[in-house]
Amino acid sequence: MSAMRPGETPEQARARAGRLRQHAAQARTLAGSLGSTLSSGVSKATAEGVWQGPYAERITTALRNYQGKLEGMANGLRTSAQTWESQADLLEQEAAAAGTGGR
Repeated sequence: MSAMRPGETPEQARARAGRLRQHAAQARTLAGSLGSTLSSGVSKATAEGVWQGPYAERITTALRNYQGKLEGMANGLRTSAQTWESQADLLEQEAAAAGTGGR
């Protein structure tokens, strides 16, 4: 399957590859901050002797669950970023081949 769209010029494909790389970089930045959003709060809330009792246990369990979900979302963003980078590589290769008449 071709990465270039029907009727897309090599220049358009290169521009699209550039946008994919920009989006991948933004996704990686977001993934970094998203994955660590609750780390400090969870560490403080679960430290020995800080919070005790049934309410504290419910809240810290909820925080850990939210932290796990955020880490999962961050991993999903990283996976998407890698896919976009691969797609950009393929687009650039096809654009280069099309530019030399090899398509």
